[in-house]
Amino acid sequence: MRAVVFSQYGDESVLELVERPAPVPAAGELLVEVRAAGVNPVDWKHREGAVRSDRPFPLGMGWDIAGVVRATVPGGPAVGEEVYGMLPLPYGAAYQELTAIPASAVAPKPAGLSWAQAAAVPLAGLTAWQALEAAGAGAGQRVLVHAGAGGVGHFAVQFAKHLGAHVTATASGRNVEFLHRLGVDEPVDRTVVDPADLKPFDMVLDTVGGPVQAASWGMLRDGGTLITLPEPVDEAHRVPGVAARRVIVAPDGEALRRIGALVDAGAVHVEVQEVLPLEEAARAHRLSADGRVRGKLVLAL
Repeated sequence: MRAVVFSQYGDESVLELVERPAPVPAAGELLVEVRAAGVNPVDWKHREGAVRSDRPFPLGMGWDIAGVVRATVPGGPAVGEEVYGMLPLPYGAAYQELTAIPASAVAPKPAGLSWAQAAAVPLAGLTAWQALEAAGAGAGQRVLVHAGAGGVGHFAVQFAKHLGAHVTATASGRNVEFLHRLGVDEPVDRTVVDPADLKPFDMVLDTVGGPVQAASWGMLRDGGTLITLPEPVDEAHRVPGVAARRVIVAPDGEALRRIGALVDAGAVHVEVQEVLPLEEAARAHRLSADGRVRGKLVLAL
């Protein structure tokens, strides 16, 4: 099978498209023919060495897959069934024609989605889902999502609206109208308006880190919750009365079933900025690292 791997940590030039033996599923795993693979910031962070694996080089790439089951397990999806799912971190194996994935990590592909759209959902969608669950987001709450037009952000704002929250989200000026279309109550052009002027919030979702996390503490009401994704909670900025935790996404096939139902009901839109061939994985990493992707990038196999 064709696969994108890397044999040392570094920039995108270390990525190689090679021929590798097909994986042999372990107990509880499916063999899936990958039709599309999502691209996430954790992918290039893994390639750079910020997210490390205990496996030897060469290492595989990516965690989002959409494809067709080619070998199954008792009680699992049928051979030939279309599925989507997320591989367990930190073992990347999505940028390849065949992958082994736990049966518990997949769900039926939403009927209304293309392969590329389906592959855009799992890691980012589950991250948003689990972040909102961790904060106890619900009806009547005021929720702020930083970078609401990004991969995680564009799912988070839609899930929060589905839960009945009042949603504010930041974006660049070019994406403000996009946030409107997603149903965001208060889209904020971060170059013009300081979201701190709109406080207090019940929940802030920090998808950016660094100074964004530092500023977010002061935007929360007493009893509010800060969820940070890209880095640990910075205790130097802690504010009394504000809860904070970092969420690291985990595979969850049942949650993907529920997300898929929302997608098929028309309650959630999946934004794919660009679909690139597997041969252009390096370009996809450059685009992702640039930090201006609306929704997701996807590799087609």
